[in-house]
Amino acid sequence: MAYQFFAKAPGKPSSSSPVPPRQTQGHPPIHPPALQPPKSAVAKPRPVAEPFEPYPHAIPAGYATSHPHVTVETVGTAHIPSLTRITGLLLPIRYPNSFYTATITDPVIASLSRVAIYHDHPVAAVPDSNTSTEPGKVIGGIRCRLERQDPAGDQSEQGTTLYIQTLHLLSPYRGYGVAAALLNSLLFEVSPGLKKQHRVSQLVKHYHIRRVTAHVHETNEDGLRWYTARGFEVQEGVVEGYYRRLNPSGARIVKLDLEWQDENEQADVANNKDEEVLQSTTRSDPDDEDWEKVEAKDGDEGDHGVQPLPDSQSFDENTPSKKRKAEDEKGNAPQRR
Repeated sequence: MAYQFFAKAPGKPSSSSPVPPRQTQGHPPIHPPALQPPKSAVAKPRPVAEPFEPYPHAIPAGYATSHPHVTVETVGTAHIPSLTRITGLLLPIRYPNSFYTATITDPVIASLSRVAIYHDHPVAAVPDSNTSTEPGKVIGGIRCRLERQDPAGDQSEQGTTLYIQTLHLLSPYRGYGVAAALLNSLLFEVSPGLKKQHRVSQLVKHYHIRRVTAHVHETNEDGLRWYTARGFEVQEGVVEGYYRRLNPSGARIVKLDLEWQDENEQADVANNKDEEVLQSTTRSDPDDEDWEKVEAKDGDEGDHGVQPLPDSQSFDENTPSKKRKAEDEKGNAPQRR
């Protein structure tokens, strides 16, 4: 039986086999060009500001307040739980745990944070409140941060802004000047004998703080009055949407400008005053320096600037000076018995 073999005719490629892309001979494949964002939409790199140098000196403990049982202290590890609870209770903003731990781990923020401590006994009655084992009770606190008006500029020339992030106090302790003491403990030193004139603290001079700012809820009239009573100015306008948990959500900005002179400026002012005093005591005409050496020559005629008085202006013999002289001569005469 004979078999006949036939060549298999080439069939169409199966659908499962990959189909090579069709290319035009001599031309590369066409791809759409990449989209280029407009130049205005390209974010420019923000200048990185130099970090602030931490305050190098030890902060004195026990800043006194007008309340006999309350002092202002630096934030310690034992204060964090109470400070976290009070802040969440009194303020409408929820802060993460890192916000509170930075008050003891970040040296710059730690130098700008304080707590108000209530003691069971009057502070003046304790022999040494700094060494007392009584921990006290946290009733309030303040936490601030530093801002530069121009991040690329020099802080020593333009100054620094102290921004108040949190300032709160439990209601039973309000009205005793404790909240003001929390702020003053950062801005001013305790100056014995100076009741009206405040001297800025070394902390202010170190960070070159020239302005203090804060946000206040737009309906918090008591808070706005508290700041204005202490020299703050309420800025125009409302920052909408600042307090997202409140309705309305706007905030007002309060600002306080600190006017003080550093040691270099004080030295310049003192030198200028000394120069002014020296100029006022120095004769303008150099020839006047020898005025005591000028003597009249023999035979010079003239009155040498001495004008005789007219008869109407001459002293009478009965003038008080003549009478006093006569009385003196009479008194010095020997007495006769």
